[in-house]
Amino acid sequence: MPTVESSPPRRARIVDALVVHGAPIDFRELCLRAIPTGARTLLLDLDRTVHLGRNMGELLGWEICAHLGYGPERLAALDRGPGRVALDWSSPAALLRYLSLSARMWAMPGLHYLVWGKIAWHSPALRRLSFHALGPEPVRAAQRVPQTALMHHMAELPLATLRDLAASVWRRHEPEQVILREDIAWLRRRCPSLRIVLTSASPQPVVEVAAEELGVDDAVYSSIEEEGGWLSAPAQRARVFSPAPAPRRISPPAAVRINASHAKIAEITRRSPDALSAPADTVGITDTGYGEDHCWAEHLGHVIDVNSTAPFPPIVGASSPLRSIHSAALLTRDERARPGRLDPRRGATSDRGPVVLGEAELAPALGGTLLHVESLMARFAEAERACADERAVAERALAAIEMRAAILVDAYNRGAAGERPGALGRLGVIAAEERRARRDLARAQRPVGAIAHAVGEALGVARSQVDELIAAPPAARSPSLLSPAT
Repeated sequence: MPTVESSPPRRARIVDALVVHGAPIDFRELCLRAIPTGARTLLLDLDRTVHLGRNMGELLGWEICAHLGYGPERLAALDRGPGRVALDWSSPAALLRYLSLSARMWAMPGLHYLVWGKIAWHSPALRRLSFHALGPEPVRAAQRVPQTALMHHMAELPLATLRDLAASVWRRHEPEQVILREDIAWLRRRCPSLRIVLTSASPQPVVEVAAEELGVDDAVYSSIEEEGGWLSAPAQRARVFSPAPAPRRISPPAAVRINASHAKIAEITRRSPDALSAPADTVGITDTGYGEDHCWAEHLGHVIDVNSTAPFPPIVGASSPLRSIHSAALLTRDERARPGRLDPRRGATSDRGPVVLGEAELAPALGGTLLHVESLMARFAEAERACADERAVAERALAAIEMRAAILVDAYNRGAAGERPGALGRLGVIAAEERRARRDLARAQRPVGAIAHAVGEALGVARSQVDELIAAPPAARSPSLLSPAT
């Protein structure tokens, strides 16, 4: 029998407490239950976290189409509610121009994300394939295509106009807000030491408007070079992005940063090294759709998923500081104003109160799954070591392509009008090389991706086991965990 000294190190553990809050509640009630009064840092996601089922960055992309298709005056005159599409049946010519522009700009990026992001998340076979084709983080890779396309089209308008469009999108979707400016002000009074950071993969104009509307302390977003009141276009000239034929300026590749997944945590700690230094006093609130913010559970003391299709799993890394997971459905501004009338997009909702699962309930139910996850994590580390050399070769090839692109970008930005088409043409050639290099990088990591997929599936099983516990709850709960957070 192995001794304690010879036992392998623990790689994962079960979270101390998991609370499922049941019937939809308002944001302040969630804060009373889940955020300690002494909390120092709150990371707040934006898309589908602040608004029920809405991605503000995506909506800005559609608003750009409407602005370019209809013109600002006609667009402002349209009577519109929440949603992506703006249809003006009174002007068939303008409507056709708008629809044609929307199809050109978003058909291919949207189809790519539909298949590799949304459908893959719900289709076991396609989900497995996505790890094979896109690498160990397929959701992040799938999102890169529409994110880059949006950056291309933002470069066609001044930043001030983009902010105006983002503000218009915000106003139209106010009824669907679940976190309001007055809620943030109330939370500050309750937690006087709290610093609130809005962090999102959405681009600068969207997050800047949201930060101003909510009244947060700081905002972190996906960024690209800003010059002279305009955002520059990305260097990627693949046809899928429908890039402008002659962009005003192209951003150096090094100036582009997508604020997603692990990048959110990295940027927060870069800006404020002490922000997460006391994990017990840190909280994260996100919808973590498709699991992209699950990594928050490895860095924060408390995580809260709201209106989520992919709630946090109850198993985390052994070194994680996480103490509690909360899952809640939050009421919108409109639902608060009309008690008893829920948004039809919610589907079936729970009518029960909060259910608390502590170690006594979680450990017996999840013990087998925990051992399986630990085994997979050991295999994951082995696969990373085995793939390290091939991955390094692929990464060096990709870095060399990006260096060549940077030289061409500089030539384009400095060149005279007659010299620019040549640089653009060569960037188009490089785009094909970059696409192949990214495929090579994904291929080099296929053993890692296969295990990453298995880990994700196991964590999904763990969360399903939590649902089973809630469906047949034990008689005894932990009432102390239901009292206002202290």
